[in-house]
Amino acid sequence: MPGNENSAELLRFLQIPNGTVEEESQFVFDLVLSGDTGFALPGGNVAFAVGFQYRDTNFNSRPINDESNLDINPCFREGDRSCVGTSTEGVGPFIFLGGSRPVDLDQSVYAFFGEVQLPITDRIEAQAAIRFEDYGGAVGSTINPKGSIRFEATDWLTFRGSVGTTFRGPIPSQVAPISVTALQGFTAAGGNFKSLDIFGNPNDLGPETAFTYNIGAIMNVPLGAGNVIFSVDYWSIDLEDRITTTPGDAIASLVGNGQTTGTAPVDCSSPLANLITFSGNTCIQGTTTGLDISRVRTDWVNGPDVKISGLDFALTVNVPLGETADLSFGGNAVWNLDYSFDEFVVQGVVTEEAYDAIGFGNYFRDPNTVPEWRANGFVNVGWEPFNVRYSVTHIDGVTDDRCVTRPAPCFSTSAGPTDFGIESGSYTQHDIALTVDVDLGFVEAQLQAAIKNFTDAEPATAQLPLGFNPFIGNAIGRNYRFGIRTRF
Repeated sequence: MPGNENSAELLRFLQIPNGTVEEESQFVFDLVLSGDTGFALPGGNVAFAVGFQYRDTNFNSRPINDESNLDINPCFREGDRSCVGTSTEGVGPFIFLGGSRPVDLDQSVYAFFGEVQLPITDRIEAQAAIRFEDYGGAVGSTINPKGSIRFEATDWLTFRGSVGTTFRGPIPSQVAPISVTALQGFTAAGGNFKSLDIFGNPNDLGPETAFTYNIGAIMNVPLGAGNVIFSVDYWSIDLEDRITTTPGDAIASLVGNGQTTGTAPVDCSSPLANLITFSGNTCIQGTTTGLDISRVRTDWVNGPDVKISGLDFALTVNVPLGETADLSFGGNAVWNLDYSFDEFVVQGVVTEEAYDAIGFGNYFRDPNTVPEWRANGFVNVGWEPFNVRYSVTHIDGVTDDRCVTRPAPCFSTSAGPTDFGIESGSYTQHDIALTVDVDLGFVEAQLQAAIKNFTDAEPATAQLPLGFNPFIGNAIGRNYRFGIRTRF
C-alpha cells in the first residue's frame, strides 16, 4: 500500500544472504613398477606390475553467516537454544535448506597391489591381480583378488571370463557426525515436498563388498572384404552391506498408515514416529495427519544385500562399398535379468519388503527406473567426403511400483482420482546425422547437421512432478543441430 511500503532495512533483515562455502581437495601418490619377469611360458614372457597408492581427501564446509550456522542457531528462533537435545535441534531459523553446520573432514587411504599377465599358450592368456586397501578407523581394510582368462578357441571365436571381489568404503561426509537437508515429495504427505534430513554415521558404517563374475564370447567372422563381430556376455554382481540411506518415503508411509492424500491421521504410536518431526513438534493420535509431516530423518547405513545380473549383446557388421565408400550397421543391447533387494529393516521394523526392481519405476526406492531391455542400433554409410548415420534408441516401459498393492484408481490428485502414469510405456528415439569434410587448403573443416528425435516421440508418462519419467526418453522433442569442426 502506498505509504506503507517495507523499508530497505526490513527487506535486508528478511532476505539474509544464505548458503555455504564448500571445498574438497584430494592428494594422490602412485608408485608403480612394471615389466617382464624374465620367466617365459609357451605364449610368451610373464609380465608383472606392483604398486603402492596413498590418497588423502579433505572436505570442508562452512555456513556463510551466523544465522544459518546450526552450531550457533540450532532452533526455530534466532538466538534460542532451548531445542538442543530435542527432536527439533538443527531445524534452524529457516525452513528446508536454510541451515548447516561447519565441518572439516579428512580421510587417508593406503593401498598395495600386484598383477601378473600369463601368456599360457598362443591362444590362452590369463591375468591375476590382488589389492590391499586400508581406510583405517571403523571402516577397516580389505583384500580383493581378481582373475581373468581369454581363450581363442579358433581364429573367429574367443571366450572370456573374469571373477573377483570389490570393496568400497564410505566417503568422509558419510561417516561425519553431521546432517544435510534435502527436499522430497513424500507420498504420505500427499506428494508435498518436505525436509529430508540425511545424517552421517560415524559409529558403525562399514564398507560394502561385492562378488562379481562374467563369462562371454566374441565371434569375428569374415564377410567378403568386411567382417561381422558379435559378442555376448553374462555378468553378475552380488553386493553385501551396501552403503545407502534409510528409505525416507517408506518410513513416512509406514508412520502415515500407507496413505497417499496427506489428509488421513498418522500412527503416532509407530516405532518409527521418532524419525519424523511434525508441525508444532507434536503428534496427536487421531488428529495429526500426513500433511503435518515437517521433516523425516534418514541415516547412512549398510543396507540390504543386492543381486544384479544381466546379458550384454553387441553386433557390428562392416561392408566395404568400393574403394571410397563403406557400410556398417549394428547395435548394442542389455537384458536385465535380476535386480533384487533384500528387505530393508530400520530399528527392527521392515520398512521395505524384498523386491525385484526390474520393470518398475522405483521412483521412491533404489535403484530408480530399471527397464528390462535397453537397446540401440545404427546404420552408417560413408563415402568421401560425406557420412550419413542413422541411429535408434529403445527403452522398455516400466510400471509404477507404488500401484502394485493399491486399488484402482491408484492416485488421488486435486483433479480427482487417476491412473495416469501407472504404465510408463516404452520410448523409441530416431536420429539422423550428416557430416561433410571440406579441405580449404589452410584449414580442414567438417560441416555437421543432425535431426534428433525426428519422429518427435514423447517421453514416457509418470505420476511425478514433471509428468514424465526422465529416465525413459526426454521431453525436448524434435530438435535440429548444426555445427562446424575445424583443424588448423
